[in-house]
Amino acid sequence: MKILITGAAGDIGSRLVAFFSKQKDVALFTTDLSRPKVAGDYEHKDFDVRDAKFFEWVKEVSPEVVVHLASIISLPDNMSRNDAYDIDVVATEKLMATCVAIGVEKVVVTSSGAAYGYWQDNAQWLTEDMPVRGNEDYFYSSHKRQVEELMAEYRSDCPQLKQVILRPGTVLGPNFQNPITNMFAQKKITGIKGTDSPFVIIWVDDLVAYLIEAALGDVEGVYNVAGDGTLSLQKIAKRLNKPYLALPAWFMRGMLTILKPLGLSQYGPEQVKFIEFRPVLDNKKIKHGFKHQPAKTTEQAFESFLQETHRVYVK
Repeated sequence: MKILITGAAGDIGSRLVAFFSKQKDVALFTTDLSRPKVAGDYEHKDFDVRDAKFFEWVKEVSPEVVVHLASIISLPDNMSRNDAYDIDVVATEKLMATCVAIGVEKVVVTSSGAAYGYWQDNAQWLTEDMPVRGNEDYFYSSHKRQVEELMAEYRSDCPQLKQVILRPGTVLGPNFQNPITNMFAQKKITGIKGTDSPFVIIWVDDLVAYLIEAALGDVEGVYNVAGDGTLSLQKIAKRLNKPYLALPAWFMRGMLTILKPLGLSQYGPEQVKFIEFRPVLDNKKIKHGFKHQPAKTTEQAFESFLQETHRVYVK
């Protein structure tokens, strides 16, 4: 079986490469801006997924399965939102068209719980049949929504291309750095009055196990990915041994409106909803649909993260 992985040099992609490169019945092809730091038997190309040469290479490889991980989580200083859109949405659309044209059998795409959006009227537990309403003023949420809408069109128009769409909650693992871990690293944890800000967390090894089963197995469809249970921001602060400060949402938005333009905060006022209206993912469907079962609950995943990175995050 030929398997192609985009975004292969990232935390998740590298783990997939480590697994698939050891499988005797898999011919593995990977792409990212740099080669994964993983030894093994695979062919790698340093492609930007926006590059026309990337799509020509996909045609040459003609894989049976494509695992599409490439996306932008946070904007680097040298990247515009339009650049991120071209990577997240435009390149995904071109990749899907290429997959259909060459007869790829299955695509596995990592979406996010952020695709549901951060809305006051979100259900207490979000299930896969509920609409994705990603927020336009948060590029990551908006782009994940748009990719999901694109994939829904392909499920309707090109049913021969099988799909697995995984919507993870917060993914944690050793050496992870992302907007969530950046928040954990602050000297005090700031929350919003009137909400517990419940987090659902999936340990990286569990997510990788789901991706492997999605690529090799018969499963299809859209699935939330989260460990059992939730963990409030206040409990997270307590476990980090850091003070917890709950501020009114209106006050936080006002402060960030002033601080962000001055370069005194990496967060803008639009990101208050990121804490105020956390999307909480129901994981019943994936537990019924996949053989793999999450080895760690939300709380256990957080504890494992702290054990791996204790000196960095715990006061």
